[in-house]
Amino acid sequence: MTPVFRDRLIESLDQVGVPMRGRMSYVASLTCRAVQTVSRWLDVDRPGLPDIESCARLCDGLGRSSDWMLGLTDAPGGFDKSAVTLSAAEVGWVSEAFGALRSACRACETLRMAGDEMAPQIQDGDLMFVDRAADQLVGNGIYALELGGRFMVRRVESRMGAGLVFKCEKPGYVDCVVKDAAAARRMGLRVIGKVRGAVGVARFWRQ
Repeated sequence: MTPVFRDRLIESLDQVGVPMRGRMSYVASLTCRAVQTVSRWLDVDRPGLPDIESCARLCDGLGRSSDWMLGLTDAPGGFDKSAVTLSAAEVGWVSEAFGALRSACRACETLRMAGDEMAPQIQDGDLMFVDRAADQLVGNGIYALELGGRFMVRRVESRMGAGLVFKCEKPGYVDCVVKDAAAARRMGLRVIGKVRGAVGVARFWRQ
């Protein structure tokens, strides 16, 4: 099943017009998964299968049925090239943009921002590049955090005489101040990683 999935994924990318050098970035953008994860699905010798959510996003984005992608049927499932979201030209510049971000944020994983508390710097739905190796509160910066099962993103600042300040970018949110990193851990705060960059779309329209 895994070689079939890899081969049909490559075939679909070829039909969409995704260039060889842009395949991993394109699939990563469709599935919201890290490039390292995507690379395993396209591995020449030992290809892997995506998780169910990633498979569904791929099939939706490429206009293929999951049965065909998994080799359970010979019918592609109504592929319509005109319905593909991105043209070959668009794929090119999207790949370039993600390539630049990837080179600047190497070894990071992608996570979606949920909520407006970091707006306007990071908007709801923006794709963040999170360095999971930076899983301790060391130095000021923006961190992806988890507290009581809740995912959040905060700017962390170390202030003399105050301690660690957890801030939202959007006005109206109250800062949270703790004595130090040890006190934050005792609260149950877990550092997922440091946010090294983010990408989103700014939409402009006439009122």
